[in-house]
Amino acid sequence: MHLEVNSEEFGTDTLKGLSNPIQKSIPSKYLYDSKGSFLFEQITVQPEYYPTRTENSILEEYSPEILQIIPKEIILIEMGSGSSKKTKHLFDSILKRQDKLYYFPIDISFNFLDSVVTDLETQNQNIMIKGIPNDYINGIKDCNNILFENNFKFDSFSRLIIFFGSSIGNFEIDEARDFLKAVRINMNDKDFLLVGFDMIKDECLIEPAYNDKAGFTAQFNLNLLTRMNRELGCNFDLNEYVHYAFFNKEKDRIEMHLKSKSDQEFRISGSDRIFQIYQGETIHTESSYKYNEEKIHELAIRSGFSLERIFSDNNNWFNLVLLKPC
Repeated sequence: MHLEVNSEEFGTDTLKGLSNPIQKSIPSKYLYDSKGSFLFEQITVQPEYYPTRTENSILEEYSPEILQIIPKEIILIEMGSGSSKKTKHLFDSILKRQDKLYYFPIDISFNFLDSVVTDLETQNQNIMIKGIPNDYINGIKDCNNILFENNFKFDSFSRLIIFFGSSIGNFEIDEARDFLKAVRINMNDKDFLLVGFDMIKDECLIEPAYNDKAGFTAQFNLNLLTRMNRELGCNFDLNEYVHYAFFNKEKDRIEMHLKSKSDQEFRISGSDRIFQIYQGETIHTESSYKYNEEKIHELAIRSGFSLERIFSDNNNWFNLVLLKPC
């Protein structure tokens, strides 16, 4: 997820999160400034980070089968498109069954999105690309408005909305339900949703993915403090925090934190409050929930979808789940 937001929203969310007496936290979306987006791309190619390569292998093997389930011409909408590397497997399969493809990548990082769109346009002239710089739900609405304004017949095609990277895991469980409900409202019964889920597995496989030996995840996490100092006028001592990520078995999720190495005080520009953080205390920066098939089925039903089919790797480390509005 690549996010560029105004400093007022950033400041409000930060003030609220750091004021929590039980657990200080910052919403994970603020990890993704331009440097954070670059670092995340580096994380995805590390040997410990299995989700990207596993999801990519599923798409490489099963893209034709996924598309066989969708009988109509496809218009592709991608939430949090990032570099669109994995999506190219779908491009190839779709263009074997139709002459051209309309593709709407949605990403709030305008600069990142613009560069990706430019690259894709030069690679395949049969893909008609319209980048949507917006959040996910409003981005889908923008896509629908564009199609309507250009006189597309909604009965003549299926929108395939994709949400890769196990990004659904960054939502709390109830938030994931509400998010998918909001997606569902903007679909009709001819549309499909393809979502990536990282599956529950031994923590010895999960934890290294968020603690890579090269240190990119640590840089990614600690970059949030740099961003807060730069954009919010905070005075965090960057040398006094360390990256801390672990698997919470009780909640079936990875938790990523910034842990303080000492007792400290810090401020946020524009606030008269002085915040205290103690040695060993943490700021929670991201969660990544892991799923099993029972939880996926439950989430689909509660969100207004039927589960059409699950596509998995041989180890069942990762699932791509095709959903249909019901």
